[in-house]
Amino acid sequence: MGTAHAARAHIIWTSIALVLILTASCLTYVFMSKVSGCQRIHNLPVSAIESMFRHEVSREKWLLKACNHTDNRLVWDDEWEGHRNRSESILDHDKTWIVIREKGVYLVYIQANFVLKPLKDSDSTVDLKLLVDFKYEEKTEIFSAAHDTQVVNDNTSPDAKLNTFLLMYMNSANQLSVKVSPSDLVNYEPRPFSTFITIIKCADTW
Repeated sequence: MGTAHAARAHIIWTSIALVLILTASCLTYVFMSKVSGCQRIHNLPVSAIESMFRHEVSREKWLLKACNHTDNRLVWDDEWEGHRNRSESILDHDKTWIVIREKGVYLVYIQANFVLKPLKDSDSTVDLKLLVDFKYEEKTEIFSAAHDTQVVNDNTSPDAKLNTFLLMYMNSANQLSVKVSPSDLVNYEPRPFSTFITIIKCADTW
């Protein structure tokens, strides 16, 4: 059972990583934060992207699944926790902040799934929000955000999702946290992953 689970997780992780890498190689620009800990890229040359992936693959690759929330911040579980040493964890003690261990360029993809609850015989709207907080040098700023307004009724799909894709340069000890609203509508049921974050270090520098 454990072998089957590990194999399934490996296949899923590989598929997600390939999608992220292909997406990154097709980007002509990436919107980045204005904070000093990160950089904004415009028209990144293909040669620069290729050079980033020529480096030896880093061990800094993570797949975290949301399992709960506290004060609108998602609480994470490491999908591969059983295959790592406790000292390798990148989660803080509350499992709400992701602490970067090695400086470098990271691909980050976040998806939050929501379960919409229509009111019987009535239309309503719900504002869905996803915010990424970035903590550096004792400062915390909003790094990225996604927003959508859904009309909810009996004909509405029960599922909705928000996602954001980031290419970031981060230093050791920088931290990320994800806030969602309304947090009581977040879907935590695996299919295989409904609300998750993937983090892949792809280079030491730009």
